Amino acid sequence: MKNIWVIADVAEHAYELTSKAVSIGGNVTVYMNGGQQEAEECFQYGAGQVKLLPVPENTMWEKYAYSLKAEADETRPELVLVDATRRGKTLAALLGGLIDAPVITENKKLEVNGDTFLMSRTIYGGLAEKEVEVSGQTVIVSVVPGTYDKIKAAEAGSGEVTTVAAPEAGKTTVSERKAKEASTVNLAEADVVIGVGRGFGKQENVKYAEELASILGGEVACSRPVTEDLKWYPEERYIGISGQVIKPNLYLCAGVSGQIQHVYGIRDSKTIVAIDKNENAPIFKVADYYIVGDIEEVLPELILALK
Repeated sequence: MKNIWVIADVAEHAYELTSKAVSIGGNVTVYMNGGQQEAEECFQYGAGQVKLLPVPENTMWEKYAYSLKAEADETRPELVLVDATRRGKTLAALLGGLIDAPVITENKKLEVNGDTFLMSRTIYGGLAEKEVEVSGQTVIVSVVPGTYDKIKAAEAGSGEVTTVAAPEAGKTTVSERKAKEASTVNLAEADVVIGVGRGFGKQENVKYAEELASILGGEVACSRPVTEDLKWYPEERYIGISGQVIKPNLYLCAGVSGQIQHVYGIRDSKTIVAIDKNENAPIFKVADYYIVGDIEEVLPELILALK
């Protein structure tokens, strides 16, 4: 393979996709939102060239697709990996239209066999996976953050860092940007995640989850009803197909029924431990270990044992 592009509006996602691109082989060019320091880090993951896409002052970041179209006309990449953020997915769709290339969204697996790309993407709200095969042309693939591991290259890349000219505003201008409230949790990087479900019964019981997280050096997350209906935790701690997707070494949950929308967000965890009083809880079908019991009895005993 000759040319692979990585496009990311978040530096951490750029490192992940660069690592994946290098494992495929070929010349890897990274287009990313960030500064010189973030660009230099990309070389540690094997990038051969880095081009910065800073957020424009008066228009949308996604409009860099027009600049990338011009570059694609000169150096046609065989594969373009884009982080599946809101900005990334919009840019991927726009770029696909501009260069007449297929766009495969929500990718969870990517293999290359000669000139053929073999991919797997989720469909029907996470209920199923669809196998996709593309060959003989440029393909754009949006990848859910956290799908691949960040592995630094055995030999660091080296190259020039340049900045792509900001796109023209055209008919769409940005009049104001407001900073999003800083997140207090980083579930994607947590080695241990404790999951809280509606089955906790009352809010005072979440103290058990928080103590477990403290003992194990982990983070507390929750199912959708806990954040949307019960309001026990903010949205940033919600795990599921429309929330966070995680893959910690240990996911230990209690009172989580295990609906497919939640399982989508935790299925790549190395080890899943579930606690629920319903012996037929769907979560048990995906758990490596489970305990049938009342959380008010099981969790205090578990905490005591761990201490």
